[in-house]
Amino acid sequence: MDKKDNIIQPNLRYRPYIADEVIRIVNPKQRDLYIKHNVYPVDIYPSVDKDGKDITVYIFLKEETQDLYQKWLDHTLE
Repeated sequence: MDKKDNIIQPNLRYRPYIADEVIRIVNPKQRDLYIKHNVYPVDIYPSVDKDGKDITVYIFLKEETQDLYQKWLDHTLE
């Protein structure tokens, strides 16, 4: 088998972005549901919440999450 046949295409991709076109998700359940629906973060970074606890922030593009976000708000995102 040729090595090229074993290449896996990653779901995460590098993409520069501006602050106005992204949302920040810190809720693990919301993040997992977005990924379940094949919407992947374009960036990830560590941060600290208001209580001083370490968190991971996932950056998603607004345009890719609009429908999912509405379902999240309606409690219908599965």
